[in-house]
Amino acid sequence: MRIDAIAVGDIVRASIGGRVVYGEVLEISAGVVHFNPISRGAGWRHASAHQIVGHWRRAGRRGQVRDDAEAGPAPIEQLSLTLDLPPDPTIPQDGPD
Repeated sequence: MRIDAIAVGDIVRASIGGRVVYGEVLEISAGVVHFNPISRGAGWRHASAHQIVGHWRRAGRRGQVRDDAEAGPAPIEQLSLTLDLPPDPTIPQDGPD
């Protein structure tokens, strides 16, 4: 696998000595990926480009989350839940007789 697309913070899957290790990338130097294994029992902390068999990119949020105070007032169209329709003549209206 090409390691030029791997960045710090990404998750990698490495096949080392017949075992599979998942880890978070800490550093990439001289064709070697140094990572922090997700399973602490794993004995490996680095892998070569040949040993990396999977890669998941770290992605941030797509949009900025704003606080409700910063959002401002809601548009008038969103405030009203009732419709201003004329009364239905087929439905009897309650009122004084």
